[in-house]
Amino acid sequence: MAGIGWRLERMMERDSLSGSLGAFLTGVAVTSGPWLLTTLVLVLVRISAARSGTLAVQEVEQVITVVYATVIVLSAPIDIVLSRYAADRVYEKRRDQIAAPLRTTVSVCLVGFLVIGGAAMLLAGFPRELAIPGAVLASIVAAQWLLLSAAGGLSSPGIIVRAFAAGAPLSIAGAYLLSRWEVFGATGYLYGYGLGQLLTLALLLHGTMRALPEEEDEDARVGSAFREYWMLAAAAFCFHAGLWIDKVILYVTGVAGAPIYAACAAVAWLTVIPAAAFLFVTIETTFHRRFRAYYAALHAGASLRELERLVSELRAEVEETLRGTSAVQAGVTLIAVMSAPAIVGALSLHADHSITLAWLLVGAGLQVVAVSTTLLLYYFDFRREAFATAATQLVANGLLTFAVGTDSRALGLGYTAACALTCIVSLVLLRRRMEGLLGRTFQSQPFASEDGALELGHV
Repeated sequence: MAGIGWRLERMMERDSLSGSLGAFLTGVAVTSGPWLLTTLVLVLVRISAARSGTLAVQEVEQVITVVYATVIVLSAPIDIVLSRYAADRVYEKRRDQIAAPLRTTVSVCLVGFLVIGGAAMLLAGFPRELAIPGAVLASIVAAQWLLLSAAGGLSSPGIIVRAFAAGAPLSIAGAYLLSRWEVFGATGYLYGYGLGQLLTLALLLHGTMRALPEEEDEDARVGSAFREYWMLAAAAFCFHAGLWIDKVILYVTGVAGAPIYAACAAVAWLTVIPAAAFLFVTIETTFHRRFRAYYAALHAGASLRELERLVSELRAEVEETLRGTSAVQAGVTLIAVMSAPAIVGALSLHADHSITLAWLLVGAGLQVVAVSTTLLLYYFDFRREAFATAATQLVANGLLTFAVGTDSRALGLGYTAACALTCIVSLVLLRRRMEGLLGRTFQSQPFASEDGALELGHV
């Protein structure tokens, strides 16, 4: 998480509506700010583009979808490991070991995803006038998300929010203005959108490097982190691939409604923002207090009865966190499903697409519960269970989407069923782990205490 629980605690200690609202909005900014602004930009560009009704505009929308699908899935393992590497160095008070690996990784991503983006454009069969800017956009977005992860590891959410808040308006304005310039035509949507993302990248790079000390360890390397956190990287790949596999299958199988499906999915995921913010605030405050109390007592040599009491309280807090997140999401999903016809109309879609949107809204609601459970698994460092959950989402979403087929009335049903299955699997795995938490904690401890081991190391 972002490691800013103390700020949230101070807000909530005011015991007022403004304090609680401030903590909640901070949660929105940290958990959802970047992709919220990105999604809003894409939705607004889509609304503007839909009114022109040209084939080129539809191709631009497809280019952006392919870019994000390719970049987010393939860069996810790199992003998550770099974030963990940065967080570890911050915890060890060795921030000087971050800058050199970060520069190297950003450079590799810029070049590597330029090539990968070009290959994706070629495989998708886009014309040259769209393929070239599409490949460049892939390079920009890959570096963006890498720096986003690094800033998260540095516990600097302000860098992220400011960068995306500045780039989003430029993307909207650029897409609107350049698309009306005859030199660009409909492809101006792509160039204009890319300008805003380039500004976001520049601000992310500037802010992240400023947050690091001037003195740096040029010999620092990130390679060991990939060896240590390979399962974390694999889980990140499966998780993000699981978010996109249904859209890829619909595109590959030639479903006419694939672009509409992708647009509806983007809108559906906006509904998870309140639940994500609630989860963030809860984990960074009340849950974190329970978590620290248990492990502090364990380290201090508390009695077995005391540890059992703390484990019971921690287990209850886990259940309360999931219940609260589920309740918030259920309320938002219910309102969104009832508003589906109005949302579809605002997006200039056919009325029949409200069924697809409804399925995707329910699926997103189920998946946010699965994501919450997965985050808790990571919090306790249950990496195998987290990987199993992510792999379930990937396999189930792919198989069930393919099984449902191209029936326009059932588009989204496969995704929703996959999310339901993943939700069940994640909850079962977390419950099993929490039931034996005390025993597993003792089994994972070294024979000597941590302080004793450190003292021996200095002898």
